[in-house]
Amino acid sequence: MKIMSGRINMTQAQLEALVQAQVAAALAAAQAGQPAQQVCTFKNFMDCRPNTFSGTEGAVGLLHWFEKLESVFEMCECPEARKVKFATGTLEGIALTWWNAQVQILGLAAANATPWNDFKELIKREYCTREDIHKLEDELYNLKMIGSEIEAYTKRSNELAVLCPTMVDPPYKRIELYLKGLAPEIQSHVTSANLENIQEIQRLAHRITDQAVDQNKLPKRVNATATVTSAATTATPSDNKRKWDGDSEQSQAQQRRTNDYQNPSQQSSGSQEQGGYRGVHPLCNKCNKHHSGRCRKERCQRCFKIGHEAKDCRSSRPANQNQQLPPPVPQNPQQQQPQRGNRGCFQCGAEGHYKRDCPQLNQNQNNNNNQGNGNNNNNGNEARGRAFMLGQGDAV
Repeated sequence: MKIMSGRINMTQAQLEALVQAQVAAALAAAQAGQPAQQVCTFKNFMDCRPNTFSGTEGAVGLLHWFEKLESVFEMCECPEARKVKFATGTLEGIALTWWNAQVQILGLAAANATPWNDFKELIKREYCTREDIHKLEDELYNLKMIGSEIEAYTKRSNELAVLCPTMVDPPYKRIELYLKGLAPEIQSHVTSANLENIQEIQRLAHRITDQAVDQNKLPKRVNATATVTSAATTATPSDNKRKWDGDSEQSQAQQRRTNDYQNPSQQSSGSQEQGGYRGVHPLCNKCNKHHSGRCRKERCQRCFKIGHEAKDCRSSRPANQNQQLPPPVPQNPQQQQPQRGNRGCFQCGAEGHYKRDCPQLNQNQNNNNNQGNGNNNNNGNEARGRAFMLGQGDAV
């Protein structure tokens, strides 16, 4: 019986023998006190959180990607044969598209078997072109230290030295370029030491820079100034603290006075937000109060109609009165019903006079008198009298 699995073709007996041999080797290593060698897997590799590269980070981003990958290789003890395979698993975007094209040309097995250094040169040619290298070489040659920022100068110099190996080989070229870019206040002191190791030269430059800053020969560093400022802000004297408390009390008192002058709607809304109203009536959006039914705020205070406010009222005022007209009065006075709450005439409903002075009532009385004295020619415009007739018997 044969078992087919990919390219593996072996019998059941051969498979069992292979398993027993591996188990025996593991037992022998455990008995000898040597732990069994663990194989680096892609999961172990990704657990170390390597950086990703998409091809848009530029030459410096590519350098940082190389540095992180090589440190991850050391942590997970990745074998040389799997470095390219695991590293290409972190490619994204156009960088991944470029690698897929390389796989189609070389084949998957041959592409994954590429040595790590050859892979680095291959991807450098793609994302770090000769034009980019020329720009970086010019930057390295003209790199200068600004003020007392020795850390930024050293960091950028190291990055450019890795990207431009032809300019720093042999090592004395690297030292000359680093010394040439130092500030004039410290350049002579570092050069006179005649050191031949770039790491020692960089440490000496840091120490001399610190001394020059203390002697006011160089300006203070931006990072150091920020640190001192934050420390001073944290360590506030007690008198400043008491003064701050006083300012806080004054601000709180001012806030309380401001709250006292709020309008009633704002105060009611504030009390409701603090947990005041717990009833069942909904909150009205017009008057900002809780009630059911139609809002009373809709009634006009000029014509007493519902549906608009006084500022939008179109009814005209009486010509001889300063107060507003009530709702229109029916033409039949007998059908008129006085409105409750109105302080006007009970006869016509108009405001500004009482019923005893109502022109409508006086006009009705005059009409009745005119009808009773229809034969009289004075029409109510002259004085009226009474006539008596006496007989003969009454005259005696």
